[in-house]
Amino acid sequence: LDIVSRTLLRAGDPVMVEEPGWAVEFARLAALGMRILPVPRRADGPDLEVMAKYCEVHKPKLYVSVSVFHNPTGYCLSPGGAHRLLQLANQHNFHIVEDDTYSHIAPEHATRLSALDGLQRTIYVSGFAKILAPNWRIGYLAAPPALVEPLLDTKLLSTLTTPALLEKALALCIEQGQLRRHAERIRTRLDAARARSVKLALAAGCTFAAEPVGLFGWVDTGVDTDALAQRMLDEGYLIAPGALFHAARAPSTLMRINFTTTQDAAFWRVFGRLTRGERTAAQ
Repeated sequence: LDIVSRTLLRAGDPVMVEEPGWAVEFARLAALGMRILPVPRRADGPDLEVMAKYCEVHKPKLYVSVSVFHNPTGYCLSPGGAHRLLQLANQHNFHIVEDDTYSHIAPEHATRLSALDGLQRTIYVSGFAKILAPNWRIGYLAAPPALVEPLLDTKLLSTLTTPALLEKALALCIEQGQLRRHAERIRTRLDAARARSVKLALAAGCTFAAEPVGLFGWVDTGVDTDALAQRMLDEGYLIAPGALFHAARAPSTLMRINFTTTQDAAFWRVFGRLTRGERTAAQ
């Protein structure tokens, strides 16, 4: 994602991002001096009316999207939404970088912009950190032919090469079928973790703002999650308040949970006690 941003954009350029979205991406683009244009993300895709207005006024060159298992909502792009988005990209001459980080845990039928578009307006980015090991920082991208050389130049100027030992280890996992078998096991374990976490979250008084799928849940706590996060941290728990996922860091009652790390009933007991205290204090 950093390579794509550095290749296609210059300081001051406007770039469209999904909101809610990934806090690190907001921070990366801001550090590069970009003007961030937040686009509300809906269940079937981005708000195309907002995007069309940005295109008319700002003429952005790039839109950053997570089509499948969007972070933090878990939304998956619909075929109709994808078609209309690609029409808009062609009409207004901007590229779409499709971040498919969660591809290995996604359903096989999920819609990808890159597949529909044939890499004309799209740049496909993915990797293995979410399925094999966080420290295996090996990613890959597929891009329109005209962009391949500029992207390679940026990579060589920034990181030069990727560690060959990790690349060979990954190649072995793929060739011997270990990656496929491991992904199947992970999907089964994630389904079980999600079921338990959802049950505990509902019992603690949360509601889900989006259907609980994939790795993350987008839950409404009914209280200011910035204040809640500080109190949870005092109790030894780190949570992700909704403000993290908005470019303007606006206060929110929403928070993201990771289904694999919220299966502990003790966590939800503390959470329930603190949210009840927050509601009482607000009355």
